[in-house]
Amino acid sequence: MQFPYRMAWVVGLILFVIFIQGLWKTPEEEDQGTKILRLLASLETHVSEYLAAIRSLRSEIALLSDDGETETSHVSGKERDSSLSMKEASPRSSGHASRVLKTLLSKNRLKLVNLYNALPHLLDSEDALTPALTIGKQREGVSVVLGIPTVKRPTQSYLLPTLQNLLNSMLPSEKNDTLIIVFVAESDVSFVQSTVSSITRQFRRDVETGLIEILAPSSSFYPDFKSLKATLGDSEERTKWRTKQNLDYAYLMMYAQNRGTYYVQLEDDVLSKKGFITTMKNFAISNSVKGDEWFMLDFCQLGFIGKLFRSSDLWKLVEFILLFYQDKPGDWLLSHFFSVKYCKLDYNHKRCLRELSKRWIRNKPSLFQHIGMVSSLNGKVQKLKDRQFGKLELFTRHDNPEARVESTIKHYGRFSLDKAYHGKTYFWGLAPEAGDTVTFIFPQPINLKSYRFVSGNAEHPSDKLYNATLEVLPANLQTSTSSSHNSPNIVAKENGFIIIDEFDDLGILDAKVPPHLNPLSAVRITLKNPSENWVILSEIFLEKG
Repeated sequence: MQFPYRMAWVVGLILFVIFIQGLWKTPEEEDQGTKILRLLASLETHVSEYLAAIRSLRSEIALLSDDGETETSHVSGKERDSSLSMKEASPRSSGHASRVLKTLLSKNRLKLVNLYNALPHLLDSEDALTPALTIGKQREGVSVVLGIPTVKRPTQSYLLPTLQNLLNSMLPSEKNDTLIIVFVAESDVSFVQSTVSSITRQFRRDVETGLIEILAPSSSFYPDFKSLKATLGDSEERTKWRTKQNLDYAYLMMYAQNRGTYYVQLEDDVLSKKGFITTMKNFAISNSVKGDEWFMLDFCQLGFIGKLFRSSDLWKLVEFILLFYQDKPGDWLLSHFFSVKYCKLDYNHKRCLRELSKRWIRNKPSLFQHIGMVSSLNGKVQKLKDRQFGKLELFTRHDNPEARVESTIKHYGRFSLDKAYHGKTYFWGLAPEAGDTVTFIFPQPINLKSYRFVSGNAEHPSDKLYNATLEVLPANLQTSTSSSHNSPNIVAKENGFIIIDEFDDLGILDAKVPPHLNPLSAVRITLKNPSENWVILSEIFLEKG
């Protein structure tokens, strides 16, 4: 067991060298005292990570020792003597082996309390703790790990819009120092495959670079939910739902705990603010510099969203969750964890809150907003919003070329297509049917360089266009016929319009116009199927060439 301690000296020396070098790399505008404090805070965090890794290694060795004792206890006396003789045959290992076996065979040796005490059903399956699926580059050593559990919802999914928003809100430098783990917390193989397919198709590059990683558990990880006893006056269905949710949190935290410096718990139905990664890192460092003994930094007032922990501290919270996972919801357990850990029994409520505020530190304004309306619990509608997040941007304004707009879809209220095209609001159409169109007609043919259409918005993420095509009308009608013959991706219609693109899984169109089709007399969107929801166009941009 000397290996970790020898390594500690080596790592300590390396961290000291990094610390000294950092003094020369920090921006000149910071005073020397602030430089040193910030670097010390960073150094302290890295030391905590290393010590956590040592604890994890020693725990694994101890658990293996427990396993060895269990196996050895079933060996007959003759076989035990034989194994001892084999060990004694090697002079270099005989002394150490004898000491290990003596320890393992000791009747007075204490047994470690471990994960199997809380989840005894895990002993029934060898692969219970082995993920059924992992896709990604196994990126390690990042500053921030974002954990996003996702499950089947009765109607709509918010996962893809959430991932797109997170990526759009990250700076390039942040993407290189972040890991997003999407935990598909279902044992339904078809759902897992469908979710994986959607993510890898829509975010192929981000999966390939290691920014996004996809994880699914073994079905053996979960207990028999039918044997659960309802608590807190909840129905059996709700008890199962919150119990599984707690296990999902614990699983994801255990998987992510050695992958980065900080771990942030998110949900699959949130929005984020631009540059949120840097804001969180700076807030963590600044609170460490001030000497605050924080355990959690809170970037959203709702539930378990936007909660940041040091990865080296996660094991404490995981053990607490697993101790009470059947008894209460996760956000309640989080509150109880802090009360148990930091409030003495003789503290009054006011003093307890004061102590908690030193360890549970809130950042304002909030960096995340909850957008989901349909909960993963069947029949539950979730309308909670974080008022600290600020006003949501519901549409993006552009200066588009002059055009007459037409639509066969009736608009709701003041959300007309004309106002949306001119950047005054978004277009909100009622009950689209197959064959409905949205058309932009130019007074004179023009050259278009590119186009961008975004459907849905933060308040109504499900009001998207999925099964719809983009068509253009070349001023030269002969272009339509020749283009359809020369390119298999371009389909000419009988009225001269040419299909050049389709909305993707996120309800977005964003591409260049093939130059040979210019100039254009009109651009049109056509729905191929009726929509279950209304439809929103929150961004309309036709860029002139």
